[in-house]
Amino acid sequence: MLEDLLGERIAKMVGDEKSVAELRVRVGRPLLACLIDGKRKVVSSFGAPYIVTQKDIDDILARATNMSFYSASDEMKRGYVPCKHYRIGVGGEGVLEGGKLMGIKNVAFLVIRVPHQIKGIADKIACDVFKDGKPLNTLIVSPTGGGKTTLLRELARIASKRFNVVVIDERYELCAMSKGVPLLDIGDAEVVSGVPKKDAYENCVRAMNPDVIVTDELFGIEDVKSVLDVMRCGVSVFATLHGESVESVQSSEFAPLIEAFDVVYVLGKNPVGAIVEKSV
Repeated sequence: MLEDLLGERIAKMVGDEKSVAELRVRVGRPLLACLIDGKRKVVSSFGAPYIVTQKDIDDILARATNMSFYSASDEMKRGYVPCKHYRIGVGGEGVLEGGKLMGIKNVAFLVIRVPHQIKGIADKIACDVFKDGKPLNTLIVSPTGGGKTTLLRELARIASKRFNVVVIDERYELCAMSKGVPLLDIGDAEVVSGVPKKDAYENCVRAMNPDVIVTDELFGIEDVKSVLDVMRCGVSVFATLHGESVESVQSSEFAPLIEAFDVVYVLGKNPVGAIVEKSV
């Protein structure tokens, strides 16, 4: 519940989290709620915009890390903090050592992503993804906030009814892990969370005998190479990627994915999750 993260006072201002996609919490600025219908709402207190204080930021981070910032230092170096259902993007001043980012201090900006599980959302594409008793390599492309993670999570749940599925959840977005247990329903899938994708792929293929690997957002050429290696091993892959069209992907370093994946869906944001392009 958002109350556990934000505190009772701010959570009541935000209201029903079922309508919230993310919260943007910035010191000295109004608290902003981005809704799942694409609208943006300034959160109010007694009829006036609620202005975020540094104490609000500090309290949220304290709750998210159980008062132990050190325990979340590795994730904070990568720009986020996981907390039960939520992933919190952090912004502040980078701490560099020898040109290498060691941490973030003076955090004054938070983006809290609120996951939503919509069972049945993948039914419309199941006939393309599962053909002749086999799961096909499937790539879901969309801009930020386009619903690709929600759709991918549901594909994982459906696939796990018939196949050995391993979910690679490097950034804790797909499964919302808490002490090794997923808080969101991913069916009978196994989960590897918080591990860099390349290492996780190799370990899974060697030791977990997957039929399908479901992986959170691909980012950079190393992820591309690793996914192609997994496919060459005969394991099907379900994955997501930032983008606006098949053409935009083809003109980027991710171009090899379009040829490698059997099914590519592009989602839009008006409405969120609408399929605007398909390549099968």
